[in-house]
Amino acid sequence: MMALGVLAFVVALLTSVMLHEAGHFLTARLFGMKATQFFVGFGPTLWSRRKGETEYGVKAIPAGGFVKIVGMTPLEDVAPEDKPRAFISKGGWQRFVVLVAGSTVHFLIALVLFFLFSVAWPARDTGYATVSQVYPCAVPDDQGNCAPGATPAPGAGVLEKGDVITAVNGQDVSSTKSVMRDPGKNDDGDVVKGGPDGLVALVRNTSGPVTLTISRDGETRQVQVTPVLSNGQPRIGFLPAPNHTRYSVTGAAANSFSLFGQTTVGSVKALGAVPHEIGRILSGDQGKRTADSGGGAQVTSVVGVAQISGEAFQAGGVSGGVATLVLITASVNLFVGIFNLFPFLPLDGGHVAILAYEKARDRVRRRRKLPAAGPVDLTKLMPVTYGALALIVGMSMIVLYADVVNPVANPFQ
Repeated sequence: MMALGVLAFVVALLTSVMLHEAGHFLTARLFGMKATQFFVGFGPTLWSRRKGETEYGVKAIPAGGFVKIVGMTPLEDVAPEDKPRAFISKGGWQRFVVLVAGSTVHFLIALVLFFLFSVAWPARDTGYATVSQVYPCAVPDDQGNCAPGATPAPGAGVLEKGDVITAVNGQDVSSTKSVMRDPGKNDDGDVVKGGPDGLVALVRNTSGPVTLTISRDGETRQVQVTPVLSNGQPRIGFLPAPNHTRYSVTGAAANSFSLFGQTTVGSVKALGAVPHEIGRILSGDQGKRTADSGGGAQVTSVVGVAQISGEAFQAGGVSGGVATLVLITASVNLFVGIFNLFPFLPLDGGHVAILAYEKARDRVRRRRKLPAAGPVDLTKLMPVTYGALALIVGMSMIVLYADVVNPVANPFQ
């Protein structure tokens, strides 16, 4: 299952790369630009086929992809017959759309995957316990029926269906870790946190009356009940709702945007955590790397993410693994989409920054009754470009090294 998870992530990543390049390619074609190559990967060509004016293919190193659009920079020699269709010959807004198309595709992929995840897999609730049914007796049978003369339920007339129990004797149900002990066993019990199990654990670990903090109709109130002992276990006499719920289509759509926003924040935190993580690695700190590595977000390479995907399949089977893969793929797409817009060459954001500078500069020149100055001299930016590229590659290799010798802790164990 480990290998299946890793392979599934590699396929998902390559598909995302292909769709990124397709965004550039399709928008370029839409505006009449000439695209001569569409390749997934780098290095030696493994397979290619020409259709019309474009060569499509796969290269040996699956580390990205590219679309060759004629005249992407003023440094390129463009044949006279191709100049009307060259990238640099098109309007500013058309070039902008082509440049941001790749990141836009990544954002759309993330939204679609978040939506599919919300629809296909149940979502955890807030961690509290919701009352699904209040029984008339403290201990009903397996069908929820009460025997004649059974002890009345302490919760009857106190709790109502839909009440959300948030605390027991002031202890928050969602955040308090409690130990669930079986009186028939002589062991330390199981640690549970939040939800119905957390509520039951908190009640079992008390004696006498308990004060429940509940939320009802938007109001918070406190009620007191005295559990009834049955086989050594305190009973209140209500059925908690499952702590997993399924979204409706509209709810899933809203949740997908919520996940998008949360993951965007996490991606920014991950970028901010990179210097901290690089410092740890270079200093030889071999401490445990977790999902909250410096800055509150996970810092890992493609190798680390592939490992997490594999472990998800190993720990949760196909269903759990696919669910994790969907979230991982969405998160990676969102991260790459944001990173790709950074205003540094050779990233798309660097080309956008140059385009914005040219347009702002020419607007000022027009106001001064001067002609447009033409494209920026990219030869002057090459040292900065090479420096940025070296920095990106260098940091990526350092994190990759850490993922090999000191992997991020498995969050599924």
